[in-house]
Amino acid sequence: MRIRYALLGAPLLLLSFVALAQPKRGAKEPEEKSAASKADKSDPKADSAPAPVSDDLGGPPPAKAAGASEASKPSPLNPEANEFADGGTQPPPAEYDKLLGDIAALRSRVSALTTTLYASKVRVVVETRGSEARVSSFTVTLDDGVVFTAPERFSAEDERTVYEHSVAPGHHVVGVDIERFDTRNKEYRTWQSSRFSVVVPESKLVDAHLVIQDSSDMGKDFPDDQDGEYDLRVRLRARVSQ
Repeated sequence: MRIRYALLGAPLLLLSFVALAQPKRGAKEPEEKSAASKADKSDPKADSAPAPVSDDLGGPPPAKAAGASEASKPSPLNPEANEFADGGTQPPPAEYDKLLGDIAALRSRVSALTTTLYASKVRVVVETRGSEARVSSFTVTLDDGVVFTAPERFSAEDERTVYEHSVAPGHHVVGVDIERFDTRNKEYRTWQSSRFSVVVPESKLVDAHLVIQDSSDMGKDFPDDQDGEYDLRVRLRARVSQ
């Protein structure tokens, strides 16, 4: 019996001795990892290596070279600087001067024809009053058409004829649009728009006398005691002269 147990235990001891003689795989794993990390650090191309992709998406785009410009290349269809010569300002054609001459001649003929057809006339006379008032802008209209525009620093302390022309007999509308300011304080300004209907008899001259008066004291009194008044008047007197 002892011999039988001895024969059975001998193989078990042999297997144990072989197992202990073999090297452990787990002990080599850290060495392999450290070796791989060292290889990655020592090789500069390891970081730039493209990641594997599937065959369906195709290969990765080529890596840009170091220092390559990010700006896109211009199209060859774009014109270069100073490619087209500058011919400068071209003079107007000869027909342009002829056209201006024809327009001026046509206006003269219309004016002469109106004078011939209509013997009736309208004369607009303007008179401004007010020592502390100055005219900033002033226009006179006849039937909603501007017939006079005052120049800068317009003053008509004496009577001034601003318009005289032939018109068709009948009703006409004389208009005035004026803007004024106070010389004592330019912040105080006024705007007025007035319209007057006049009747021009057949073959007669009608004088339309406009009197524009400003007696306001706002620019003087209101800054002192917060009490002032605008006193504006536009009067028209129509009279048949002939």
